[in-house]
Amino acid sequence: MDYLTIKTEIVERVGVITLDHPPLNSVSKRMMVEMMRALDEFEQNDVVRAIMVKANGPDFSYGADGGDVKKGINGEAEEISESFSVLGNRLVERIDCCPKPTLVAAKGRCIGGSTAMFNAFDIRIVGEGFRMHDGDIYYGTVGSWGMSSLRLPMWIGRNKVLDYMFLNEDFTGRQCYELGLASKVVADELVEVVGLATVKKMSKAAPIAVKYYKDCVRKATQNNIEEARAFELKAAEIVFATEDSKIGLKSVVENHGVPNCEFYGR
Repeated sequence: MDYLTIKTEIVERVGVITLDHPPLNSVSKRMMVEMMRALDEFEQNDVVRAIMVKANGPDFSYGADGGDVKKGINGEAEEISESFSVLGNRLVERIDCCPKPTLVAAKGRCIGGSTAMFNAFDIRIVGEGFRMHDGDIYYGTVGSWGMSSLRLPMWIGRNKVLDYMFLNEDFTGRQCYELGLASKVVADELVEVVGLATVKKMSKAAPIAVKYYKDCVRKATQNNIEEARAFELKAAEIVFATEDSKIGLKSVVENHGVPNCEFYGR
């Protein structure tokens, strides 16, 4: 597969993936497939000891690609037949279960589906001007990518994840740090510099020790994830069939990930 929405390179022992899907770095189905392909390639490359993701342009990502969302809502034929739900969950799972250390360096806006991808990385470096906006319940949906209603409650706790979802603010880099969503906050112009320096340090860790340490952490924090995932998918299916969901998703597409609509409870 030729990469059309990302760029890849190897810097010393670090595999770097750059989101490159202007103007908004929207997460299309193709981008998700390309990212998983790049992760596979870096995982199989013995030279690569750690993986970093960053983005071209002023913003990390404005979330799910509006064109793909419209096709899904309208039942139109698509180049990639798998649903956003399936691909999003696979990508989150792929990042979370990567045996090599992973880091994301992000600045600008991070909206909707891109927040699930962002939160899956081991280390998350953000700029002072970083803004995270998520809120499935304000989109008329329940998350189905295995993050906001699955992993985050396990990782940051009930109260913080409810703050994250119900307050639905443009959380700043500092607020993300306080919620446990960001590992470190730096000046915007230093995000990629600090990110690369940090991931180079991570690349010096013993590979086998890293793999098994990450396996231990997942076992300790996600021991009932299969049951919880099944419940999340069922909830998402029920909610997606509602009129509210169709209204919300239409508004998300029209307003670049920040909906402005009225729900009717049906």
